[in-house]
Amino acid sequence: MNSLERLLATINGQSVDRVPVFAVLGTWGARLIAADPRRCYSDADTYVASQQAVVDALDPDMILSPFDFSAIGEAFGGEVVWFPNAVPNLRRPAVSSVQHLFDLTLPSPEKTARLPLFLEATKRLTGRFCGEKPVFAVLPGPGILPALAMGLERWIETLLTDPETADRAIRFTQPFIFSWASALQKAGVTGLVITEPLATSEMLPRTMFESMILPRLHDCFSQMEGPLVLHHTGGSIGHVLDLLPGLPHLAGVSVGCRDDLVKARRSLGPDLLLLGNLDNILFAGPAVAEIRARSLECLRTAAPAGRFILCNSGGDIPWSCPQENLQAMIDATVDYAREAGGG
Repeated sequence: MNSLERLLATINGQSVDRVPVFAVLGTWGARLIAADPRRCYSDADTYVASQQAVVDALDPDMILSPFDFSAIGEAFGGEVVWFPNAVPNLRRPAVSSVQHLFDLTLPSPEKTARLPLFLEATKRLTGRFCGEKPVFAVLPGPGILPALAMGLERWIETLLTDPETADRAIRFTQPFIFSWASALQKAGVTGLVITEPLATSEMLPRTMFESMILPRLHDCFSQMEGPLVLHHTGGSIGHVLDLLPGLPHLAGVSVGCRDDLVKARRSLGPDLLLLGNLDNILFAGPAVAEIRARSLECLRTAAPAGRFILCNSGGDIPWSCPQENLQAMIDATVDYAREAGGG
């Protein structure tokens, strides 16, 4: 099986030769080609070269198009800060209050800031790996998108103190998600990963997620084509997993490193993909034996129920990650396939 066949079979609950495996390797790929993150996330050729280097080095089962939400904040009018060995971040959001948010013009995926470069890189990736590897794109969920325009602290304050205005802000910014998703799907991606940090217990209690964020997720998912994967971007999501089955076009959910895989499967039921749940911190330094052991533990726990992908549980793998660590994760899926007697 090639990677695309392996992933689609896993989503559909069919037999596979081994469990698919991948990691978020944007800046790590830049390191492979001796490119700094600014160049990687500002030039389509460089980003594509970085991901080709990842494939050449590790042959993972999935490729991501550029995953840099500072580009979205920048497109709204914010200012970006660059780092020598990490994904860029926002130095200053576009506006300082929710009232000013409504004065903004929503970005155009084809015209604004670095978004056209990201679309071009996505098109080149889907063309290069067509029929061989799935290419997924990552975009913010409706609950977190306003934070990219006004800053997280002020956005959380709005959610807690003025739910009516917060809902209006979500509805106001939501059309950007639809246009960005449509542009990415026209670029040929296999599927979309929607990140919603407000689904985590560290950000919002279950009751607020259920009343304020889940209905907006339903709106968004209903206007996108599948397969769609919901990602938490760090933190624990177990307290809301039972609320997620039934979201339109939902193929699977990524769980955090502190979430229990057995409980997660029980909450999601048998028909959704489960992704996770290796701690990103593991990959920062020499930890080959620990990563292999933890990978096998995840596989032995989650793979027998089917529809499982082994991956890191957060965002970008650290720049400093030794290649041997990532290879240990990949090798564990081969070892487990032998241990389990095949697909």
